[in-house]
Amino acid sequence: MTAVVEYAEPELLTRPQTVFTAQIVETRGLLARIAVLLNPYDVRTISLCLERCELRIVVEGNGFDAGRVAARLDKVIGVLDVTYS
Repeated sequence: MTAVVEYAEPELLTRPQTVFTAQIVETRGLLARIAVLLNPYDVRTISLCLERCELRIVVEGNGFDAGRVAARLDKVIGVLDVTYS
């Protein structure tokens, strides 16, 4: 069984995007904690694949420190191995 939770805001313009992916081990309250941490950023997509235990976040723009955002995500309980591209 595959369960995917996904929200994607309609794409109006093509702008630079930074994609963050992470392995997860715990999901209870995960999206709420991440939403609070990423409030100041222009988040376009948050998807959570329970089959692969993977979280994917797309943030529009590149005028921010992606390493800092990855470090914030890495502090969330249940999130492991944050990468970005």
